[in-house]
Amino acid sequence: MNTPPDADAHGGNLLALAARAGTSPENLLDFSVNVRPEGMPDFLRGAVLQSLDRAVAYPSPYAEDACAAASAHLGIPQDCILFGNGSNEHIHALPRILAPAEALIIQPAFSEYELACRRADIPVRHEYTSPDTGFLPDLDSIAAHAPLGGCIFLANPGNPAGAILPPGSILRAIDATPGTVWIIDEAFIDFAGEQHSLLTAAPTRNNLIVLRSLTKFYGMAGIRTGYAAASPRIIAALRDALPPWSIGAASIAAAVAIFSSPETAAFAAEQRELTRARREHLDAQLRTLPGIETYPSAANYILFRWTNAPADLIGTLLREHCTALRDCSNYRSLDQEPWYRAAVRSHADIDTLAAALYACIAPPQPRIEAPSLRRPRRTPALMLQGTCSDAGKSILTAAFCRILLQDGYDVAPFKAQNMALNSGVTALGEEMGRAQIVQAAACRLDPDARMNPVLLKPHSDMGSQVVVLGHPTGHRTAREYFTSKRELWPIVRQAYDSLAAEHEAVILEGAGSPGEINLKRADIVNMNMAMHAQAAVLLAGDIDRGGVYASFLGTWMTFTPAEKRLLAGFLVNKFRGDSTLLAPAHDYLRTVTGTPVLGVIPMIRGINLPEEDRAAFTFAPDNPAPEAERLDIALLLLPHISNHTDFAPLAAEPDIRLRPVRTAADFGSPHLVIIPGTKNVVHDYRAICEAGLADLILGHAAKGGHILGICGGLQMLGQRIDDPHRLETEHATHPALGLLDLATAFASEKTLLNIARARTPLGVPTSGYEIHHGISTAKETCPPLFFREDGSPCGYGTDRIWATYLHGLFDDDDFRRAYIDRIRTLSGLCPAGKNLTVCNLEHSLNRLADIVRENVDLRHIYRSMGLA
Repeated sequence: MNTPPDADAHGGNLLALAARAGTSPENLLDFSVNVRPEGMPDFLRGAVLQSLDRAVAYPSPYAEDACAAASAHLGIPQDCILFGNGSNEHIHALPRILAPAEALIIQPAFSEYELACRRADIPVRHEYTSPDTGFLPDLDSIAAHAPLGGCIFLANPGNPAGAILPPGSILRAIDATPGTVWIIDEAFIDFAGEQHSLLTAAPTRNNLIVLRSLTKFYGMAGIRTGYAAASPRIIAALRDALPPWSIGAASIAAAVAIFSSPETAAFAAEQRELTRARREHLDAQLRTLPGIETYPSAANYILFRWTNAPADLIGTLLREHCTALRDCSNYRSLDQEPWYRAAVRSHADIDTLAAALYACIAPPQPRIEAPSLRRPRRTPALMLQGTCSDAGKSILTAAFCRILLQDGYDVAPFKAQNMALNSGVTALGEEMGRAQIVQAAACRLDPDARMNPVLLKPHSDMGSQVVVLGHPTGHRTAREYFTSKRELWPIVRQAYDSLAAEHEAVILEGAGSPGEINLKRADIVNMNMAMHAQAAVLLAGDIDRGGVYASFLGTWMTFTPAEKRLLAGFLVNKFRGDSTLLAPAHDYLRTVTGTPVLGVIPMIRGINLPEEDRAAFTFAPDNPAPEAERLDIALLLLPHISNHTDFAPLAAEPDIRLRPVRTAADFGSPHLVIIPGTKNVVHDYRAICEAGLADLILGHAAKGGHILGICGGLQMLGQRIDDPHRLETEHATHPALGLLDLATAFASEKTLLNIARARTPLGVPTSGYEIHHGISTAKETCPPLFFREDGSPCGYGTDRIWATYLHGLFDDDDFRRAYIDRIRTLSGLCPAGKNLTVCNLEHSLNRLADIVRENVDLRHIYRSMGLA
């Protein structure tokens, strides 16, 4: 005979399991407990957090407010409902108040039924179900032998099998046995659906008690909330048997939210569908193992028999794989063969369990090849996320790329989705984010579109061109893109897995903020990506903006428990001053979140690295020359300016004043006007006309002023822009400034070229890349000035008006200085005659890495990645 087990035997005892595994509880992958692994949904978490402010007062003695909410939602009289500390409190109280002559327990079953009866000195009889019937009981036979004056414990769905009975058949048996009280445990009915429940029938019958648990379905086992529904007489007796205040304010708040929140119905439907899909995946993976037989389940777990299971399977899984599985040998009738129960978790977790089970198969059984179960080697990964845009994620990612490279690791960068008009072209002609190209350089790797599989290039406030794995796939509105993320997610995962398999470590970058609640469901770039990569996450905040600690705390509060486990620490970025003064804030953050601040990065100036975000662009150098000696350059900040990093090298020159120009009032009297690239040439041309800038540019040219157009700027300087495919507007032809005798037509295919060495009119070569739809043709009056390696032109102009398709042409120190000195000379200023600024990417990356290394707890970060 089985003896009632202690608490350790139920599964989910993390302390006991971790002790057996020789690890900490947070390192366990727990399939032994049947609770929603993601924890509470956001609407419940919010209700529980608000309840903490009411913790100073006693809650209602018997959770009357929760009973009222449940009554209103379920349509059951309030005196027919009673909440308790989980349904287990009612299980133990019922045998005492009912005092049945005998208890019949339908086996296999939750061991607490028998334990509660024996503690109340109630005789127990067992009715055994068979695997041959899927563990479904014969209700007619049970009703025929029901204990008169006794009670029957029946779980629906069953535990551990998950078999479910139709409610009509149970009610017929109940009505056929008026002298027997039926206790129907519906702890897992939410996973099957309310149509299977007897809840509304309970108040109308004197021999029916329905027990419900909120802890499993809503992921709050630690809060302990359940309730019973029965006739007023039974509920009154049950209330008298329980102490007041058995559940606290947090439990009551959660229950009230479940029964009153408008989000509950949608969450429940989504959770049931998610559980069904995961359960099918778990069943399929288990069935691939030799000798395993699974049984149909309507709950969030699967019972399986493994006739040739390895010896000490449970212990081996714990010790060697930190994975907990439920050993069902302590269930009555399941102690003669190896029976196990596995909870439903994510697909990735299920794959990990399957791989671990395969690894446990020992000789003389043949090794089973299961390629579909073999997950890629989990490459150590670190992810930089931010509390907001421009928190410094891109620069910090480049820093850690270079730090790991310096420390001897083969490391690669990765950003799943980048929204930027600042892109570049790889040697293979693939378009990707400029920041990831810099990060690749930090790793001394050639840029690879897998490092940035999705690039969004906004062309309006509501739409973007979508570039996937380096190639444009068309334009989509924000809503269209949002709904298409499900299609892109497998592409992103595959790109990451492929890249990670080729390197020893990966440094990932997030986008925007992971705390954007409206984006989390379809997230492919922040915490969902971190979960897939199992990356240690560093959350960076910009202290220069203010409110950084509130931003840290607010972002942390949006994380699920699983996401919080990945958060290794916080990074305070762009700090000015004495960092020791921040200690009280760091102590507070550690106390509230349990997560440390792992670094305070100072404000870094003069690093000469291209910024990801236009908002971070610096126009003035640290040590400008006297005003009269500076070359004044007006840079038009077009509404859809692209590749603003083209001008970062110019901004670093001390003999230049680079000014942003948005309106006619900003224009001034520049020596040089630059019209940059843009994602929407026609729209931005109209914008400069409406702003009065077009007339000022024409006037500047008439006075012999210098003008430089890059990419879209080249196209604006011509006579007209043709759009036969309607890529930007509904009109086929658009006028332009007419300063150069050339015309541009938009082609359906985008030109993507990496130019290693371009010939220029200065006799000094440069390099760059091209990204454009436009095909420009020039007349003899507008001769070619810039040439690609194959001799084809990539730029045109006259003496003082130059235009080129080359982005990045100013990255070359010699060309940049030659161009600046030419304009200075023709403008009556003295040329420098030598390079004043060196844009040496290697030097800048090494300096950046040194600064970050000195200001972070690198040992802790390496440990979080599994590298130390």
